[in-house]
Amino acid sequence: MKKKKLIKALGVVLTYSLLFASCGKAEDVSISSDTSVSSTAEVLEEVDEPETVEAADEPAVEAAKKIYLDKELPVAQRVEALLSVMTLEEKAYQCVQGEQVNVSVEDVKNTGIGSVLSGGGSAPSYGNHPEHWQKRVNELKAAALETRLGIPLLYGIDAVHGNNNIYGATIFPHNIGLGAANDPELMEEIAHVVAREVRAIGVQYSFAPCLANPQNERWGRTYEGFSEKTADVAKLAGPFVAALQGNVKGDEYMPEDAVIACAKHYIGEGYTTEGVNQGNVEMSAAEFDELLAMGVLDPYKACIDNNVLTVMPSYNSIDGLKCHENKHLLTDVLKEQLGFKGMVISDYNAIGQCKGTYDEEVANCMNAGVDMFMEAQEWDRCAQTIIKLVKAGKISEERLDDAVSRILRVKFMSNMFDEEVGSAHENELFGEFGSEENREVARRAVRESLVLLKNGNVDGKLAMEKIKEATNITVCGSGAFDIGRQCGGWTISWQGEAGNITLGTPIVQGIYDEVKEYAKVSHSVRGELDAASDVIVTVVGENPYAESDGDVKPSDLKPISGDVKLLENIEKQIVANGNDPLKVLIVIAGRPIDINDYVDKYDAVVMAFLPGTEGEGIADVLFGDYDFTGTLPITWLKDFKKIDEKHELPESEILFPYGYGLNKTGELLIRE
Repeated sequence: MKKKKLIKALGVVLTYSLLFASCGKAEDVSISSDTSVSSTAEVLEEVDEPETVEAADEPAVEAAKKIYLDKELPVAQRVEALLSVMTLEEKAYQCVQGEQVNVSVEDVKNTGIGSVLSGGGSAPSYGNHPEHWQKRVNELKAAALETRLGIPLLYGIDAVHGNNNIYGATIFPHNIGLGAANDPELMEEIAHVVAREVRAIGVQYSFAPCLANPQNERWGRTYEGFSEKTADVAKLAGPFVAALQGNVKGDEYMPEDAVIACAKHYIGEGYTTEGVNQGNVEMSAAEFDELLAMGVLDPYKACIDNNVLTVMPSYNSIDGLKCHENKHLLTDVLKEQLGFKGMVISDYNAIGQCKGTYDEEVANCMNAGVDMFMEAQEWDRCAQTIIKLVKAGKISEERLDDAVSRILRVKFMSNMFDEEVGSAHENELFGEFGSEENREVARRAVRESLVLLKNGNVDGKLAMEKIKEATNITVCGSGAFDIGRQCGGWTISWQGEAGNITLGTPIVQGIYDEVKEYAKVSHSVRGELDAASDVIVTVVGENPYAESDGDVKPSDLKPISGDVKLLENIEKQIVANGNDPLKVLIVIAGRPIDINDYVDKYDAVVMAFLPGTEGEGIADVLFGDYDFTGTLPITWLKDFKKIDEKHELPESEILFPYGYGLNKTGELLIRE
């Protein structure tokens, strides 16, 4: 109901202090009026003060359960029945997601929290193997079923290139490599594997795919984007979403081995000034709308056309306004113009970057269109704040009901109300985790993602023909025997790390397995060479990183210092040995880096991006019968100091253009 209050303003902004419980403690919180008035003016203010919603009586709940627990009924009817018996508190807690290290089984039972996540590197306390994850996820899910209404818990994870948090998972190339492969059918196969390995541990939700189209390689998330071209992103993301969610249409129920997808990060993150992570896109709202119309929205349209169930806003700002509090983008464009019916979930603690007090941040973001708040530590405070803001009329009951309805729709469509915790099917999938069949799909992805940048002439033959004559191969560099560097960030831990951090096949092992019948293979970390070597394969690139830790200056877009020293040592060794072996350079990196000084010195150059755990895919192409099919999804400059103007530079300033790639016979590939 509405209650009229007469407020006499006395030349100051009025502040109401309320006391409410947050995380078990009493806390003073202030809500400031947005209206300043003259010293003697009287203002008549209408405040929505909803009547407190008491818990529905048992007969009403039982009647509602007969509807919302009946899978034969339409999703919309089930949502309406459940929403009708929920209290304000139950609704508010459905709108928050906490980090699993901050949510106990008792918390789930006592609050009915709607969702839990494991952020990058957040493993169960008992270990990081699949069985540990299954135990932790399922104990939290079981606790949710003990709440008054038995609303299931949604568990989310960053499965961005495989179920990459977990030891022994199948790890695929990062998106930039899949953009080089440019194969929608492959994306579907990858999605099927990822979904099954995620569901194997009881998780129903993956924060993927990332739809960025990076424009500035200084950005530490460049490798999370498929391509600098929005058309490429749309072409690959749509099929991935469809396959991950089991090709569900409309309000259909997803198959039991499918996973909820998340189109992220909405929107403009690849366009920030100087490529700064979480930075600002320096365009007016009108200018940005023009950019959206030019294709930046297309990847999201493709995902919505394929029924993506969730969307995550970006940390970045448009003309100084954070995407999380931008009602025009979240409601007017996404929900109304594009017709998105799913839920909008905030990024990790993102609302804390918005303007105002905590109350204002929550109110502004929810009123802008955020439905679920990923508040890793402050999830309880967030839910209590939503309750208070609804009671104060700062968030309408209608907006809250819309948010909860969207969340429940996702939960119903993903069969969360209809599945058993630790089901037989889940256990069946558990047996496939990291299987050879799954790894074969990743191996194929590696083969397709490789881009041959140079295929020089060696003794009258092309390098990729001459390499077949190898009898003594030296593979150089620590990166050749390093699963962590092959995988990059978002692998086991958030930032990733060098070393053999999970199961997989290092590049040198893959080469040995491919040629062991006819050639000797040795590995040199520092570049010491056998004088009899007729082929040298040198692996250089970047160390793992993620997000802002990967933001660099243009001058730092180069191989790590140890690899630069390696290249110098190899050059000296070749001179000292007095021979002239065939030289192949393999680049392991999440973006183009400065290799100008080495392209002319090597007979062949291969960009492998961040290939993941299946390093034998590189050997399949380099020494086997598979050809190179990958093309660059991003422009490669000669001088990275000119990165801000790269799309206006003449061809003479480009080392390798977008779409460039060769096959073994030296033909220029056509990117379709």
